[in-house]
Amino acid sequence: MKQGLFFWIVFSLNLFAAIALGMAIIAPYISPKTFWPIAFMGLAFPILLFSNIVFLLFWSLVLDKRFWLSFVLIALSFIHVSKFYRIGSNPPDAKGANSINVLSFNTHYMGAFDRKDQDTSFFINKLREIQPDILCLQEFANLGGSFEKPMFRQFFKEYKYYKTVNADGLSQSYPTGYGVCIVSKYPIVNSGYLEQLNQSANITVFADIVVGDKTIRVVNTHLKSIVFEKQDYKTVEHISKAEGKAYGWLNIKRILSKLKNAFILRCTQVETIREKLNNSPYPIILCGDFNDSPTSYAYQTIKGNLLDAFVESGEGTSTTYTGNMPSFRIDYILHDPCFKSSRYQTHALNFSDHKIVSCTITY
Repeated sequence: MKQGLFFWIVFSLNLFAAIALGMAIIAPYISPKTFWPIAFMGLAFPILLFSNIVFLLFWSLVLDKRFWLSFVLIALSFIHVSKFYRIGSNPPDAKGANSINVLSFNTHYMGAFDRKDQDTSFFINKLREIQPDILCLQEFANLGGSFEKPMFRQFFKEYKYYKTVNADGLSQSYPTGYGVCIVSKYPIVNSGYLEQLNQSANITVFADIVVGDKTIRVVNTHLKSIVFEKQDYKTVEHISKAEGKAYGWLNIKRILSKLKNAFILRCTQVETIREKLNNSPYPIILCGDFNDSPTSYAYQTIKGNLLDAFVESGEGTSTTYTGNMPSFRIDYILHDPCFKSSRYQTHALNFSDHKIVSCTITY
């Protein structure tokens, strides 16, 4: 009797986890504007997948046929697994004559809000190691005054011969562009805003870049941020330490509300971007901070038929956000199917809450 009650409780929890995983699987295809709770399931995909694996193992060990419930959901989940974990690796092809090194990085204003002094040489040496031909930077505006970091000036000294889009370089005054910038070794023949729906740093710019005899449209986007404040990060920290009660339901509700609003606001943004991408006269390389996971409507919509450089040439688990929130892959390099990507890597620095993402694109 006790065993029967225990199994019933376990199966009830298993049923809940299976339904949640099912919602996570379809989350990328349903707009949060239509049904916003599903976006939270998409965000929790790795946790929900792991929980179903645990239930599968439990039912298998006790030789109970109820293992089929999680088995089916786990099998369906494999359409998304490669976006989080890539089994195997591609040979690290050397950069060839028809290849360009592409880099995407949310600089967090070069550590302007970090009180400690940052090692400028470490950042510049990392860039010299990667040798990027095209850089897509987010949160790159020089705030000037006491917020200005030496590495900002050093960066423009290092790349003074490169062409830029929406970057005012060594301006002494605020602002220096909106912070979403493209820096190119190659000539830029056309550029502009792809969308400015938020009228803030969360915008999208493009540059038509001539590489050899080929014109490529490079797009750099920073999708709508969650806009967490110090209070919210403290709440997350306490929750992660199982101290959620210390901050109470109102603080948790505040975080959930911010996440919900960001999910919904990103919908219109990515739908606008996707429409513009569909009308591009040139093959596309798209970089940016999406502020969302690979099992999100934002990622799926903006990706369309583009290929994900991590899925194509990454290895192991890729995480790009290093802040106080749980670590996710929210920074991406996507490219047209006519290109091939190789040598996908992430690079941690001693500033910014994001890693550098880089790869080689062969055209």
